[in-house]
Amino acid sequence: MRKEVPIAIGFIAGALILFEYFFKDMAPGVSVIATKAQNWGSIISAFAMGLAAANLIVIHGRRIRSKHPDAWMSWVMYAGILSMVVTGFAAKGTLLSDIYTFLFDGLYLPLGTAMFSIMIFFIASAARRAFRARNVDAMFLLVSGLLVMLGNAPLMTMVSPFFPRASSWFMSYANVAGNRAIMIGAALGMVLTGFRVIVGIDRSYFGGE
Repeated sequence: MRKEVPIAIGFIAGALILFEYFFKDMAPGVSVIATKAQNWGSIISAFAMGLAAANLIVIHGRRIRSKHPDAWMSWVMYAGILSMVVTGFAAKGTLLSDIYTFLFDGLYLPLGTAMFSIMIFFIASAARRAFRARNVDAMFLLVSGLLVMLGNAPLMTMVSPFFPRASSWFMSYANVAGNRAIMIGAALGMVLTGFRVIVGIDRSYFGGE
């Protein structure tokens, strides 16, 4: 029963949502049931996030008890969680509400921006390794990447109108075609994964193989 019940729930929920999406005009009452099922899914997801937060607290508690060298990071995380929870429930216009705004807008958002700005160096390093013309495919990648970069450089625009035109062509045609092919492949993969979950072949959602 530990396997059959989750598989049955996954099959019923998946079949219900698919039936409502494709045949809702034939059975109008199914839309109400499907909407309730989706709402329950949102509620379960919220509880899952709470469970993940509790698990995070337990893991960092073990790190503190074991006197790990990085235990101070766990204390910082505890302080951040406590500060955001306490100030987040405060009424607007109060001091705690202003502290929450400062922590989110003045601390969290700048830290996220700084993290993404650091990632540009890793992207540049990966691009340097990818732009080595070791074969024909890598040569096409190198040429197209250089044309796109040169086409967006103001100096090369003044040198020749060829560079912005080439960059525009690659971005409007080659890039769009490649992205659409990737999206179609990803969509087919999602459909196949959903079918495997519905029929019970993929059991990873409840810890099985």
